[in-house]
Amino acid sequence: MKKRNIIRSLNLAKVNILIILIFTGIISCTGLKTNQEVYEAYKLRINGQADSAKVLLTEFTDKNPENALAWFELCRTTEHIGMSNPRKITETLKETLLHINKAIDLNPENAKYLSYKGKIQTLQFYMALQSGNENTSEYLSKIEETYTSVLELDLSYYENKLTLVEFFGGLPAKMGGDIEKAEKYALELEQEDMISGAKAREILMPEDADYEVFWKEIIKKAPENADAHQALGRVYLFMNEFDKANIQYQKAIDIDPNNNILYLDLGRYFVMMAMQNQAPMDSMAPLAEEQFNKLLNFSPEPLNPIKAWTYGMLSRLYRRSENKDLSDKYLKEAKSLDPYFSPAFGKPNIGLYSPPEDIVHYQTYYFSPF
Repeated sequence: MKKRNIIRSLNLAKVNILIILIFTGIISCTGLKTNQEVYEAYKLRINGQADSAKVLLTEFTDKNPENALAWFELCRTTEHIGMSNPRKITETLKETLLHINKAIDLNPENAKYLSYKGKIQTLQFYMALQSGNENTSEYLSKIEETYTSVLELDLSYYENKLTLVEFFGGLPAKMGGDIEKAEKYALELEQEDMISGAKAREILMPEDADYEVFWKEIIKKAPENADAHQALGRVYLFMNEFDKANIQYQKAIDIDPNNNILYLDLGRYFVMMAMQNQAPMDSMAPLAEEQFNKLLNFSPEPLNPIKAWTYGMLSRLYRRSENKDLSDKYLKEAKSLDPYFSPAFGKPNIGLYSPPEDIVHYQTYYFSPF
């Protein structure tokens, strides 16, 4: 910063004040610069260069170990890369947990960082369930501890409490299930937020309950709530009434265009129909593609990793329907957008790809495909 000649004519008191202002400006500029570097890494990652982003962030955190946002973005970048290789997911989650813990140590009052840690722990728990690990109840205790800390800081993270309801209410006791805890959290949600409370109550409803009527009653009370329309659409998907589901999902998207990722659920519905041998893949693939294209052609267009996942799914669809040309075409498109796109069947978690400082509330069902 250049010194101005006028400083020489100021008295000592004014000089001291000006020096304070100058150094305050320098500190502000430095803070801005460091955040800019984190965002540069984020842009690299979103534009298909996650490996370069990780190198940049690793070097940056070595030189600036007190930057919590950098550790958070390194956590997400590591997860992004790791999700492309399911065989190494266990190692990936261990590494991401180290990075998010660094961010939390530096900023323990940040509910977003804590919630993200809970998401990683939840993935570890889910992997333990899949592998038959006998210590699943210990994993669940850690998740509950983390999410309780999140909610002490910020009650708006309803999705964290919904995850606890799903696990405690859906698992047998030997795996950590606890119906009394599930009911406790569900009651709290019903008192705090009508829609989240309804989602929690739905999780605990018996299988023979009338879910359609349940959500129609909620929509009467909140006709412009996108989550309520999505929930009813989800019920219709389980009822194999696609046209009705499509109407409700479209309403959710019209109310909030950020819900455009729901088109992926509509596409995945047809994929599941084929996987369950209810219909041949060659007849389902075009129907799935129709829904996927609604997202790919959406304005504003989705981020590259989400488009890459979609093209990757299309590639797998047409490979299974023995259309090699289309399969190769879509795989090439996916890799050009993001070489580290996830091969998972579940749709992408938008919280992984949002700008570093954005707050994204995104609910995932772990015992349900939609």
